[in-house]
Amino acid sequence: MTKIIEKIKNLFSQNNIPVFGIARAASLENEPSGYKPSDMLASAESILCFGMPVPKGIFKCRERSEWMYWRAANIYYRNIDGVLMQAASIIEEEGEIAVPVYGCFPYDIKEKADFWGYMCLVKIAVAAGIGRVGKNGLLFNSEYGPRLLLGGIVTTASLAEMAWPEKDERGCPQNCFTCQEECPVGAIDRSGKVDRFACTKYSSRSPLFSNMMKTGEIPHQDIQIINHLTAVDDHSMYRCIKCVSVCPHV
Repeated sequence: MTKIIEKIKNLFSQNNIPVFGIARAASLENEPSGYKPSDMLASAESILCFGMPVPKGIFKCRERSEWMYWRAANIYYRNIDGVLMQAASIIEEEGEIAVPVYGCFPYDIKEKADFWGYMCLVKIAVAAGIGRVGKNGLLFNSEYGPRLLLGGIVTTASLAEMAWPEKDERGCPQNCFTCQEECPVGAIDRSGKVDRFACTKYSSRSPLFSNMMKTGEIPHQDIQIINHLTAVDDHSMYRCIKCVSVCPHV
């Protein structure tokens, strides 16, 4: 399996991806039913995660930073998903099976617009050793802070556990509470628990989706389809990225 890892390293290097890690799939088998590695792939052996850093300037931009991030995220998530497909192909060329865990969507929508990725990329990243859960609920990496956008893979390949580059990931400094204090809707409490509904409701806007939701009673199964068609990528707008932009480690 060393051949697979070297090919993936080369792919990531060619696509300016500076951080990735690999862990055993079993490390996330305690996740809720439907969101475990084995739910993605019955014979899953390994999980892989990589991070692509958004430039600091996007968050430090004094005017229209949210618009800048909106455009950056649209570009980055497409790039991430494209790299995931290439990495999955590399693994499958060696006779294994690989399922991408895409950077943004598709996802499940629970009650009250609670979005659940098919697997939690932050948890995959933590298991793979490339960061810790930050106080704002995002991955915190020792070099890039909370500005990594993530992509993952679940595979039958039994890959060696590793973090590249190797470093001591300690997470947010214990005495820093800037993101909690600066959150405009108080969605992050001092314990680090994030009210995802309050955050999403304030930070994301999709005029087309909102208008369609006002037209009448829509079955829940259709809400998910409509959301994916009208409220992701270019169809939605970020209103707030403050928990990242105020972080002293961006």
